[in-house]
Amino acid sequence: MKRTRLLLYLASQSSRRQAILASMGIPFTVVPSYYRERWSRKRSPQELSVRHALGKVRKSVLPAAARFVLGGDTIVWHDGHGLGKPKHRAEALRTLRRLAGKRHSVVTGLVLWDRKTGRMLTGCSETDVWMKAFQESALREYIQKIHPYDKAGAYAIQGRPKIVRKIRGSYSNVVGLPRELLRKMLNQILKKTDEGYTDGVGRR
Repeated sequence: MKRTRLLLYLASQSSRRQAILASMGIPFTVVPSYYRERWSRKRSPQELSVRHALGKVRKSVLPAAARFVLGGDTIVWHDGHGLGKPKHRAEALRTLRRLAGKRHSVVTGLVLWDRKTGRMLTGCSETDVWMKAFQESALREYIQKIHPYDKAGAYAIQGRPKIVRKIRGSYSNVVGLPRELLRKMLNQILKKTDEGYTDGVGRR
């Protein structure tokens, strides 16, 4: 039986998603996407994250031979509002003041598209995050040490100093790509291929 070589086309420029894929040993190449995110107060963060991930996949620029395409979108959700990437220092500080000492949710939607079969899988991962309480001076020092402007919620769980007190759920989801959900989706879509590909994706 012929075996399919897995190569993901990642419709995301996120360096954190790329690092997680590399750590999982999954071959991938990054492709641009011309999707522009649109927020809606009428949709839940779960719906929004999947909608955005789907848009990134559909608007991605792919070579003709590309088969498996992955899109992802992460939303930080607190008190009924989505917190995106801050545009400037003042916005980053406002976001961190809002989250300091409180619980929020990190929601990542994933879309995996098999262009050969037309099959498209969607999934969503949610992690509860409790942030440490910080004085104003500590928050100002924090944004000096990290680059908050490409991070939803203006923080990085993997950065230093540590700003998160505890989590409930997937750690890699907070970084930007839930390993557990992706592994499940890959196993699901690859089991349905006509070539019967396995390649150890389910192994840790």
